[in-house]
Amino acid sequence: MSAGFLRLVFSVSIFALSENLSGQAIDSLQKKTLSHAKESDKVSLLLYARIILDANGNIRIDENIVPNFKLNNWLRLELGFRQGERPQKFDSYNHYKVELQTKSFWKAVRFVARLSDNIIQYPLPTYSKTNYLVLAESKYPIFHSFVAVVAGGYVFSYQKNNSLDGWPTTSGNKINQPIYKVGLRYMLKDAGFIEAVIGTYDVFNPYLLTAPFMQMSFDYDLSERCTLYSYFRYQYSEHIDVPLNDFLGLGVRLHLLK
Repeated sequence: MSAGFLRLVFSVSIFALSENLSGQAIDSLQKKTLSHAKESDKVSLLLYARIILDANGNIRIDENIVPNFKLNNWLRLELGFRQGERPQKFDSYNHYKVELQTKSFWKAVRFVARLSDNIIQYPLPTYSKTNYLVLAESKYPIFHSFVAVVAGGYVFSYQKNNSLDGWPTTSGNKINQPIYKVGLRYMLKDAGFIEAVIGTYDVFNPYLLTAPFMQMSFDYDLSERCTLYSYFRYQYSEHIDVPLNDFLGLGVRLHLLK
């Protein structure tokens, strides 16, 4: 799939999401958009798999487990575990994360602190990489059923080559950089949302500023206890017509305890 076609699909999607925006009263639209928000689960579990195809035609697959727990009225704890396979080596990479999330202040912004660690066994050379992220995420209703998504922060990364040590580290090659995410979300009536974003981080590990992604995601409530989780992501190198990876993610979010 060419980068030009992907850019066209993304642009048309953004236009389709924003076409209905004019002529709406902000305060009444705020109320309607916020009415889609559900009471936070006390315990939820995200389970999903990814298929990744790089620009050279190489493929890899990984499985992800992401439980989320409400600790108190102010904080949530989210953990993450990833197992990755390539055709050349079954156990080719492993990732984990530990993340603290605050509640949404003013129903608009929350703060996140995350530790994530990558252990890459294949391709060679092996390495481990620790990421420390701090960021603020904001979702603000702007028009009827539309929500602006804006997030930014900073990441401190440390990579140790020829190492499979899974413990967090502050030694090795260091890369410190900003991270961001911006986009538009369309709320489906009592059923989920469709979202288009551009950014450099998502559920697990951050990307370099020179290797951001565009993503279309779709969350749909199959039942009160189960939500479909899916996305298509296109990652590129500096310029949109220089592809790096295509991602297809598919899974479910289970609302275990409300």
